[in-house]
Amino acid sequence: MASEEEREEWVESLQLQPEEGEEDIGENGDILRRSAKDLSYSEFFWRFMRRNFPVIITDVSQDWECSRNWTLKEFKDLNSNSNPDPSSNSKPDHSLNSNTEPSSNSNPDPSSSPTEAFINFDYLRNRIENCPVPVADCNASYFNSHAKLELSFHDYLERWLSRIEAPRSKEVNCNVEAETETKAPSRDNLYLKDWHLAAQMPGYRFYKVPKYFASDWLNEQLVEQKKDDYRFVYMGPKDSWTSYHSDVFGSFSWSTNIVGLKKWLIMPPGEELKLNDRLGNPPFSIDEKLLDQHGVHYYTILQRANEAVFVPSGWFHQVWNLTDTISVNHNWFNACNISIVWQNLRGNLKAVLNEISDCQQMDNFEAHCQTMLRASFGINYLDFMELLEFIAARRLAPTKFLLFDSYRMNDYHVQYDLECLRRTLGEMSEDPAVHQSPLQLNERCQRLLCRLESS
Repeated sequence: MASEEEREEWVESLQLQPEEGEEDIGENGDILRRSAKDLSYSEFFWRFMRRNFPVIITDVSQDWECSRNWTLKEFKDLNSNSNPDPSSNSKPDHSLNSNTEPSSNSNPDPSSSPTEAFINFDYLRNRIENCPVPVADCNASYFNSHAKLELSFHDYLERWLSRIEAPRSKEVNCNVEAETETKAPSRDNLYLKDWHLAAQMPGYRFYKVPKYFASDWLNEQLVEQKKDDYRFVYMGPKDSWTSYHSDVFGSFSWSTNIVGLKKWLIMPPGEELKLNDRLGNPPFSIDEKLLDQHGVHYYTILQRANEAVFVPSGWFHQVWNLTDTISVNHNWFNACNISIVWQNLRGNLKAVLNEISDCQQMDNFEAHCQTMLRASFGINYLDFMELLEFIAARRLAPTKFLLFDSYRMNDYHVQYDLECLRRTLGEMSEDPAVHQSPLQLNERCQRLLCRLESS
């Protein structure tokens, strides 16, 4: 086990500095592609995260174990030397077409990108245990989402490999009549999604959270308390996809490609309303034609390996794998968007109250509402209160804590977090449901507020 001195050598400080005026997000409001080599944590915090605007960060995963071992040498050589040509598959005023680095100021060309041949299936099979994994069937829908199934990991890899090898055997058997081809059933399109590999194999350090995403209140609490977290691995074949959605709780998300190429359609908050039907329901799937027909302002992102996409709160999006792809993804929130999460929580409670308003005379009505809120939204008022108490206790502790075993906040960052906690607790203390809670949430709010104000 590493000594305290050795551990200190690994620790990186999250140096948040006071904001110095508002920088432009980018020319013409485009989504920028910035290198981790020259993007500071403080600039990312104020320019992108605090202002809730996307950015693509390059050079983030080249040192990860999964980048070294889940891919083959041919892919690593190609990825380090290639500089693909610009893509031109979307309208100029909607597309991602700017960058701060002249050497990488273009989107990759799908036709020149690494494909499935560069995934090291043997290493994946030997290194990762044959555990059950959650899989989405991209060829089947179920209640406005992809149908779900569970497979063993090694079975999933075999199916994926069989899909890859199918076109090769088709070339070998070129005498098969075209008529037979048209009658053949469609191939599997199975996407391994939302896999909690980091929680399932905690001793396997296959990636490192980039510093930009280390201030993560959600996973900070869940991992420490060994609860279900929001750290995921995605693996999928070419043409697998994630349907149109915004992220859970109104959280941020980040997605880093280990191998492959993804296409994103993403829109600022409010634009999604143009696509809802008369009942307020969003579509299951979108494309450029639909977005243009409804006058939606959107961006197209083509994401290659060793790049992380930062997805801000409330930005609806849909994602396609243009090649066989593996990515690491987190959902998270922190001081920058905790107010958005609180407002979403309140809004979802109002929806629950409206749905069962005719049952207000029942015993324990408030408790029933909170149970339904947790079932529909994922957390309820008690969960939210416990998270704020956990974050406050860590920030107020005399001993400094580590984030993801790698990062330590500077004093200004800690004070910024505490100030955002005060504001959020103040908002909570004005909510009628907090006052009516049988769990004494208002008293807990006031106690924590007093502690923060005296600190």
